[in-house]
Amino acid sequence: MVQDLKYINKSLEKSFKILEILSKSIFPLKASNISRKANLSRTTTFRLLSVLSDLGYIHKNLSSNTYTMGHKAFQFGETSDYLQSISETSKEILKDISSQTNLITYLAMLEGSQIVHSDKISNNTDDATVRTFRMRLDAHCCSLGKVMLAYRPENEVSTIYRSYNFYPHTNNTITNLIDLKKQLTKIRKDGFALNHGEAFENSYGIGVAILDKDKRSFAGIALSGSKNILNPKSMDDFVHLLQDASIKISKLIVDN
Repeated sequence: MVQDLKYINKSLEKSFKILEILSKSIFPLKASNISRKANLSRTTTFRLLSVLSDLGYIHKNLSSNTYTMGHKAFQFGETSDYLQSISETSKEILKDISSQTNLITYLAMLEGSQIVHSDKISNNTDDATVRTFRMRLDAHCCSLGKVMLAYRPENEVSTIYRSYNFYPHTNNTITNLIDLKKQLTKIRKDGFALNHGEAFENSYGIGVAILDKDKRSFAGIALSGSKNILNPKSMDDFVHLLQDASIKISKLIVDN
């Protein structure tokens, strides 16, 4: 019995080491990278990765054979270090967007079925205020959440929403996985997502994903305003502005 407990404790220790490694990486890692960083044999690494994947604490991208933190891991808290790092890196770019559009600019990351806003920048807001902004929001009801989900593997989206009850924040909110996946397909084709008053009445937005080298979203940026923001005459300009900004931010984060 004592020997069994010792074995279990060693496995737990190794599992937590793997979780720590993945939690400190913005980008997906291959099993070989995790094995090297954790100083574990490949056999042990694959065994523990399989268990943690089955439990939902990490996620495996079947198309690239890479691993990231899973939806269950985010129940223990937000990835504040990443948020802070990306916020500081993209600060001037976001301020420039807000200045050009005179609209509120948001930066967020995806954590399971929710997004965590890191920045809310407005021309009318002083810098001290925008640095402390934090808010969680269901991903299925906002442009930021939908655009980040659109650039995640389909099996990851299915896992996140396996036992999820879609809350109808407004009459325009998506309320089931089938409709969400249909919209995610369109978003990938268009390269941006729209919010038609889906989280709050009379609140509209345009979101663009920030992608890594594997075209997987690790963050997103959005503009928010009244329904006029979705006016076809101005919407194209807003989309291009956000897309250019996302490329700049991605280069600053990914290349460093």
